[in-house]
Amino acid sequence: ILDRIFLYLAGYQHAMIDQGVRDESTPDFAGFHEFVRDKFQFPGSSMGWPNLILAITMGLNPREVTWGNYNQGVTPELHKESVLEFFRLIDEYRCTEVNKSKGTETQ
Repeated sequence: ILDRIFLYLAGYQHAMIDQGVRDESTPDFAGFHEFVRDKFQFPGSSMGWPNLILAITMGLNPREVTWGNYNQGVTPELHKESVLEFFRLIDEYRCTEVNKSKGTETQ
């Protein structure tokens, strides 16, 4: 399910760029992957935030995930929990990014 959210957001961002429309989203999603990776201490992962969030929701250790088949047997309940975790993380990311921008505005 998270991969569909990812594709929707990527499509939205691409359409905004393609149409020359300035994206006023606050904050943008540019740093969300790094935020999730750093928060859960995934070592240099390039697996994308949907995979990182699902792995955490499954209770996997970020340093020991074998990505090839990590998500086999994921239940609908785990998918639902991963979506809820995504929205919790988005809220946290927004607060973090807003606080960062406030700090740079006052300097």
